[in-house]
Amino acid sequence: MMGYQMYLIRKYKAQNKSEMSYIATLTHDLKSPAHAQLNMLNMILKGQFGELNPKQYEMIKLTRSSAKYMSNLVGTVLTDYRYKLSCAQIRKTRFDIVNVINSILKENELLIEEKELNILFDYPIEGCIICADKLQIERAVINLITNAISYSLENSSLLIKLYCEKEQIKFSVSNKSRYIKPKELKNIFNKFSKTINSSMNKASTGLGLFSAKQIITMHKGEMFAQSSTDGICTFGFWLPTGKIDKKEFAETL
Repeated sequence: MMGYQMYLIRKYKAQNKSEMSYIATLTHDLKSPAHAQLNMLNMILKGQFGELNPKQYEMIKLTRSSAKYMSNLVGTVLTDYRYKLSCAQIRKTRFDIVNVINSILKENELLIEEKELNILFDYPIEGCIICADKLQIERAVINLITNAISYSLENSSLLIKLYCEKEQIKFSVSNKSRYIKPKELKNIFNKFSKTINSSMNKASTGLGLFSAKQIITMHKGEMFAQSSTDGICTFGFWLPTGKIDKKEFAETL
């Protein structure tokens, strides 16, 4: 009897892993066309294919919002399943995280302009070189920055800070938003967690911050979140500057 139960357990685990692998593969295949659509819509909005009339501009903007939602959803679901399957192997490289952050801000210029946000970026002039998986860290930073932009009050400021020390860095994004109660803040990084703020955002999946925490945890870092009664919310992480192990893939920039 015990042997049969063990057989059923192994069969269930194998089936579950197969289903998760299928979903991970499917979402990965959806990533490229989703990004291509988003990039094309951004080019149209910037007028690279001709001037749009006001009605056309609003329709394309709504379409881009839908495409962005889909792109973010695909990315967060893929990260989630890769993490569960231990497929997200960390491939460390040396890179300047300042350049990564500036690129992300550049890609979100239209969204920033729409909300009339004033962006302040405080970072070391000499740059900040870290050793980590660049694509994964970029995903975590994108989630934090776009989250802050989405929930910022219009015509307010968004402050991004980056401190670079010998053994660790501290990254944070502060925005003017609605106060998040301690009970909600405690579970903010849980899967599908939503606050009163996210309930007002129809595009919220509850996976962005959860995905960011997974990535930072895999890099042996730590996430944090703060919210004060005046509406200033701060999200960020501590991360070891890291080093490349001989067994790991290395690419020095």
